[in-house]
Amino acid sequence: MSPTLRALPLSLIDAPPMPARVAMDDGKLQELMQSMKRDGQLQPIGVYQVGERFVISYGHRRFEAAKRIGWVELHALIFAEGEFAADAAKLAENIYREDLSAGEEALLFAEAQELYKLDEAGLCDRFHVSADYLADRLRLLSGDQRVFESVLKREINFSVARELNKCPDEEHRRYLLTVAETCGYPARVIADMVRQWRVSHAPQGPPTPPVEPAAEVNAPSPHRVCCILCGGDRDPYNLININIHRWEWERIENAIRDQDRAQVDNRGV
Repeated sequence: MSPTLRALPLSLIDAPPMPARVAMDDGKLQELMQSMKRDGQLQPIGVYQVGERFVISYGHRRFEAAKRIGWVELHALIFAEGEFAADAAKLAENIYREDLSAGEEALLFAEAQELYKLDEAGLCDRFHVSADYLADRLRLLSGDQRVFESVLKREINFSVARELNKCPDEEHRRYLLTVAETCGYPARVIADMVRQWRVSHAPQGPPTPPVEPAAEVNAPSPHRVCCILCGGDRDPYNLININIHRWEWERIENAIRDQDRAQVDNRGV
């Protein structure tokens, strides 16, 4: 059935139960209001009838702008309740004209999937999107809920959210989410952070059995504890444990040898 075009009083129009546009930018809404004041309503909104009232399918921003301007009616295309064309029009209008976020697309896909019992092929055909595109958006819903909420609020974009959801550790994932929201890091930086965490937390293989060193003549007792600088074992209770990289220790040894040679040279002068 083709939709009918009518001028509807705003008092008979209700906002959508699950708005496609969850977050409205107030600045852009002000721009839309100015445009509508200047040029009038250039395109009708889409609604479907429920009893004596009409529920918005698309054009929610124009409806909100009209209320703020003080208009009393809007031109609307009236679809039959549950008609697929209204949902397709809602998605197309928002994706291509109003910059719908990935989170809002995910909600729209999930709503259509639940209401109309569509499988993947049915959703792709109805909304004219690829299977990968559809799966990526729906995967947001099954990922970390706080990551999804951040996408809805436009604090992070879809690419960043996808990389965050690859981190299997919830605590570290929430930390990275805070970093992404605060610093505005792009997806490639977040991907590197997740990769570094995976490397540092990779399961270790079985320990390598120790190799017994060959016996040395005059080798020190294995129970003898010596100072790593002077080599002495006096006052062992004053020895402390030190963790140091091998190359740093080599620099210290070289510095000590250089100092000893300098002292010898000075005594010979």
